[in-house]
Amino acid sequence: MSRIHFIPHVHWDREWLRSTDSSRIKLVYFFDRLIDMLENDPKMYYFTFDGQTAALEDYLAIQPFQKETIKKLVKERRLFIGPWYVQPDMIIPSGEALVRNLLIGSQYASSLGHCMNVGWVPDAFGQNKITPYLFKELGMKGIYAWRGFDYEVLKDSLFMWKGNGNVKLPTVHFALGYGHYRGFPEEYENVKADMQDFIPKLEARFQDQEVLFMLGSDYAFPRKHSSLMIEKLKQEGYDCQMNNPEDYLETLLSAAKHNHHVLEEYQGEARSATLGRIHAGITSTRIDIKNAMRYYETLMAKVVEPMIAISRFQGGHCHQELVNYFWKIIFKNQFHDSIYSSSPESINQTVENRLLNLRHGLNELIWMNFRYLAESANLSSVQKDEDILVLFNTLPYQRQDYAFVSMIVKHKDFVLKRQDGTIVPYQMMNEVIATCHDIEYYNGMENFHDSGEVLEGTKYKIQIKIDASILPAMGYEILKVCFHQQNSQEMIGDVQILENGAENQYLKMFIQKDGTISVENKKTKEVYHHLNAFVEKGDDGDEYNYSPCGNDKEISIYHNQPTITCIESSDIEVKYRIEYNAKVPAKVVNHERVQELEALKIISDVSLKARSQTIDFTTTIENHSCDHIVRVTFDDLYQSEENCSQDQFGTIIRKNIIENQKSLEDGATEYVLPMYAMQRFVQLHHQKSIMALISKGPLEYEIENNQKICLTLLRSVGKFGKADLLIRPGRASGYRMDAPSSQLLNKNITSEYSLFFGIQADMSKMIQDAEMLNTPVQTRYLNDISRQKNQGLDWQYSAISLDTRVELMALKKAEHGQYSVIRIVNNRDNDVENVRFHVPLTKKCYLSDVQEKKKIELENKNGEIIIKNIMSNTFVTVIIE
Repeated sequence: MSRIHFIPHVHWDREWLRSTDSSRIKLVYFFDRLIDMLENDPKMYYFTFDGQTAALEDYLAIQPFQKETIKKLVKERRLFIGPWYVQPDMIIPSGEALVRNLLIGSQYASSLGHCMNVGWVPDAFGQNKITPYLFKELGMKGIYAWRGFDYEVLKDSLFMWKGNGNVKLPTVHFALGYGHYRGFPEEYENVKADMQDFIPKLEARFQDQEVLFMLGSDYAFPRKHSSLMIEKLKQEGYDCQMNNPEDYLETLLSAAKHNHHVLEEYQGEARSATLGRIHAGITSTRIDIKNAMRYYETLMAKVVEPMIAISRFQGGHCHQELVNYFWKIIFKNQFHDSIYSSSPESINQTVENRLLNLRHGLNELIWMNFRYLAESANLSSVQKDEDILVLFNTLPYQRQDYAFVSMIVKHKDFVLKRQDGTIVPYQMMNEVIATCHDIEYYNGMENFHDSGEVLEGTKYKIQIKIDASILPAMGYEILKVCFHQQNSQEMIGDVQILENGAENQYLKMFIQKDGTISVENKKTKEVYHHLNAFVEKGDDGDEYNYSPCGNDKEISIYHNQPTITCIESSDIEVKYRIEYNAKVPAKVVNHERVQELEALKIISDVSLKARSQTIDFTTTIENHSCDHIVRVTFDDLYQSEENCSQDQFGTIIRKNIIENQKSLEDGATEYVLPMYAMQRFVQLHHQKSIMALISKGPLEYEIENNQKICLTLLRSVGKFGKADLLIRPGRASGYRMDAPSSQLLNKNITSEYSLFFGIQADMSKMIQDAEMLNTPVQTRYLNDISRQKNQGLDWQYSAISLDTRVELMALKKAEHGQYSVIRIVNNRDNDVENVRFHVPLTKKCYLSDVQEKKKIELENKNGEIIIKNIMSNTFVTVIIE
């Protein structure tokens, strides 16, 4: 007979059906009952709280007097918490966001006595291939997961999951789901009947006869008679016990070793819907929220924290707890149901409110560094009729792009000068881009005292571009703004305007009459056609899934004659505006699109810049229809059955068509469409010339006919849950409720993306361009300055420079102490040896783990640090004293 291991647990959706504060009320009563059971029932040995800690913070904010009791139960290993802060989606957030979610969650759990030492992923909609590596780097001993795996691939629920860098972690698959048994009935005869039903199904999945029985589910209150029922089962001859994830994993591994059971090895991501739905459409629901979240997670890791690090190297200070406060806001929006936007209206509104908090907070953290520099730099040489312009480059290498500067000035005539008097050329822009009018924004980008004078006509809003290659790596430069002087040195670029087109040294671009783009890769003489083509079709799905409509036909928006206008023309940039006014069906009724039409307006700005191998697009969709999807498509010259996209720690190769998936007729829970998520880029996987799509926001793509890259720019649906979809028959996911905000009606949805063209040897350049596009130079014009020596800081400073073969994941203050931490990722498919980076001479550096514990001191040769090897698709963490 098998031995049954009951793990009492709960999966706590911090927000899903109810808002966080509505759930918090239930949470308080939940924990009150749980604490009472653990303290007063000597046979209630263990309880597992969902592998996350944010909800524990929610509880202790109401019941702070229970903290010591919680700490006692955690320390005694009776209440298991961590390692996450929240249970995130595993595919949408960035790699650094996932790392920090685990770091902050595990350290909070440890501060309460103990962090559960296994990864816990019960309800993410599919599994990422990086998961074993991520948990291993944190020091986890194994993983528990559910969705995405199936019986056809895994013959046993215990297996070895191989991840990046040849890391392998033992993994337990929840055979019948994490919540297959909500709790024991109060009548023992019903308990016995349940055992007779469930145990044979579970025994088929655990060949070493150590069966996992999950005792709990979503929001499931702990049953006070749980321990009594287990004791009764023992008395009836069942070999059973209450257990926890740590001890059960050890038992399972010991049994496998004893039985000479060689564990199966699984490698890669898991997207099967055989056993549980993975809801592929969640990567494009509420794309306005997803675009914003991509922006803020990038801003935090690539701009805010590096700027703070630069200031700290120069004597500044910032509490890491303050930074972590805003990371936690990011994590709360990356809670799986929240970032999916598969929620009722109130939850999506809550997520939007947190976006406002992030906008205010992160802008203020950025401004804090400009203010520190203005108060600390030696500005004694700045005259009364001169102001300063400060530019921060938060990438660890010299840039090859342009810095955008928006200023409100008293005179239109000025020159920019370095400290030594050298003139810095700039290019005045024809188009003035609208900027946010919140006070928090004017407190940074544009002084809010000056904004009123623009309206009154006494000051002028001007926007310029400066060659960012003048800036030091991971540092800043201060320029003087000298008024009443004519700008006689405009920038010289290599862009030439053509009739409805432009060219530079790398690319030649033409806009066709239908608005699609043709591009010649001048390196290879190859010409690509039908790029940036917009298509639209109906969507009969819900917030979880895109699902096709009956008798629907894709509408080619480019068949509508667009207007094409040149809006920027200089040596450094030529930009065109392409504007479509189309009509599309108004909505879907009874699974088919209606005859009634509504307007669909698409405005796409197309730009070619000097020295650039990218064509850059900013596309705004003005939506007035319901139940449809809008995509932009790009035809490659070459075909491939596979695509290559960036994931959190490198790249992933995927089939364009999902093979060998179980059919709906054979019982699959969903027909999984090949709609995938990327981090920043995707290309067809061939050895020909590169045409890669780089995205600053939208992440959902599909490859059609092994040649066409399709990027989703809008998905408009009006139901939280919906039954009987074509690709997902039967019950609704979620609840059958209206979610009108997810239609994105009468909204302007703006997305930014680029096309990179090159040869295969340009792969590193493409990755670097993707990083520059996603991490713009931060600039501020400052006129309220002391014009004194202050603390005497230099006008130019570089904190760190990094080998361009690898990429910076993070530069931050250590969680404890005054050290700095740099995290470096090798997102290539080959190892990189002798990785070099430069730090100030006096700094000692150590390889460390993610928990920021020193391991090996690195040799420092006059400020040059060498890391001997970084394996492909992995990262390293370094402490800088």
